[in-house]
Amino acid sequence: MLKRIVTLGEIAALVGFVIFVTLLLTRDAPEAEPVPVAAPGEEIDGADVYRLRCAGCHGSDGEGRSGIPALGGGAVVTAFPDEADQIDVVTNGTGRMPSFDARLTPEEIEAVVAYTREELSG
Repeated sequence: MLKRIVTLGEIAALVGFVIFVTLLLTRDAPEAEPVPVAAPGEEIDGADVYRLRCAGCHGSDGEGRSGIPALGGGAVVTAFPDEADQIDVVTNGTGRMPSFDARLTPEEIEAVVAYTREELSG
């Protein structure tokens, strides 16, 4: 009988834990303001934005990773002949690419897109 109570207690604890984790993972995250890469009034460097926000997935030279597209060597210009389309993807995300709308300012998005198109592609 004692073993049965312990087993029921363990089951109850497990169910409580599953409910807690489910609630924790499904709650809505608060909206956050973008944290600027550059200080106010400082010129935005697309290379800095790329290094801090993009290189972790796309590689330091835009070489890409397993399942993550390369941006260097002209790949990004081939994928997005129209710069506005690339800006839209960085801003709103698509597929595995997350939205950076809440992580980067519009000026930082423009700077990093210009960097990937002009510096990484060159």
